[in-house]
Amino acid sequence: MKKLILSSVVLLTFALALLIFEMSSCKKAVAQTTPASSILGLWTGTYKVDGNSGAGEQYFSFIIKPDGTMINDTKGEGQQHLSPGTWSLKGDTLSCTFTCVYGLPSNIGITETSTCIWDKTGKLTMGTWKNVPASGSGTFTLAKVN
Repeated sequence: MKKLILSSVVLLTFALALLIFEMSSCKKAVAQTTPASSILGLWTGTYKVDGNSGAGEQYFSFIIKPDGTMINDTKGEGQQHLSPGTWSLKGDTLSCTFTCVYGLPSNIGITETSTCIWDKTGKLTMGTWKNVPASGSGTFTLAKVN
């Protein structure tokens, strides 16, 4: 009986020591977010088409990556459109060029350029976009998500 009690105490002590070690060695994961003062990250908002006020505001977003590449994700006419491209920042002016690779068949292959002002507080304002060489242009505004 003494052996059983001693074995139980040793096992319980070992289990408690292991539990304390596990609890003390765990570190809370620190979320890595890009501060609003960085142009990098996900930006979402809306766009409008010049000359087509009936369409209203449509979903518009940029994913701006540190390697100079970006992705434009929009929704127009009930269809998602994905357009990878490149970006550059000169002062507070963001310029992007991207080409549609997914969406309505009439939009695939269309290249767009866009420019906007980065206010460094989490907004891209005074945005304009234009299809090149096809017709089509409009405005957009975006806010930083992360």
